[in-house]
Amino acid sequence: MTTDRLAAPPAGPAEKKKDPARPRRMVSKAFVYTARVVLCVGFLALWETASRRGWVDPNLFGRPSGVWRAVVDYLPSDRSLDSLRTSGAAVAVSFVIGSVTGTAAGLILGLSPTLNAIVGPFLAPVNSIPRIALAPLFIAWFGLTMTAKVVLAVSIVFFILAENARSAVRSVDADLMTMARVVGLKRSSLLLKVVLPSAVPTMMAGLRLTFTYALLGVVASEMVAATGGIGQDIVLYSSSYQINTVFAILVELMVIAVVMNWLFTLLERWLLRWQQT
Repeated sequence: MTTDRLAAPPAGPAEKKKDPARPRRMVSKAFVYTARVVLCVGFLALWETASRRGWVDPNLFGRPSGVWRAVVDYLPSDRSLDSLRTSGAAVAVSFVIGSVTGTAAGLILGLSPTLNAIVGPFLAPVNSIPRIALAPLFIAWFGLTMTAKVVLAVSIVFFILAENARSAVRSVDADLMTMARVVGLKRSSLLLKVVLPSAVPTMMAGLRLTFTYALLGVVASEMVAATGGIGQDIVLYSSSYQINTVFAILVELMVIAVVMNWLFTLLERWLLRWQQT
């Protein structure tokens, strides 16, 4: 008897095992979303219960129902809209200035080994200075103006994006850079056709991060000293123990950050559409 006769016959269509990968991923995704909802609802329910039963002081910790009422009352108010315009203008200006100058500086350092060897070591020590400690200095220099807030936020955004862009350039495949130079690409063409397309994912991640830091820098500066803005509202309502309104403002900031992160994600997909072809 040969080994061919002893071999088991091939499995028919009905005997083939189904690939469990897809259902398993679907179940896992549904479980993750359900767990997130349960976690949020459970936290809010516990917070509301603790506040109503006196486990925590509602004057210090607020309660979700009070936060919701504060959201409905505060966000459409004239004060909220004026503060949003004041802080939003400062964030927009600081983000544009910081992102453009920081990205340009990082690209220059990444493409110039000599300049990077001279200037690069200074980035980390200067970036380690707490910006909030410089807020009084900027206010002394520029007064209670938007300039002081913009300078503080730019000082945060610039160094983050400079380091981000420098690392993105240095992470480009060395063989790709060599081939680009062999075929005769000049520095400008090398930057536009090789470096930037390869560095887009890293740089977009930096932009998403630095917008949040620009927002935080402006709000922190307003909390130190300012004539208006979201930071001033936080200080005002905190000092008067209107904690629910403070949480409403924090919810507003979170929503702004989430929306901007989503917009940057869409922009990144559009810039990287060539990868799908």
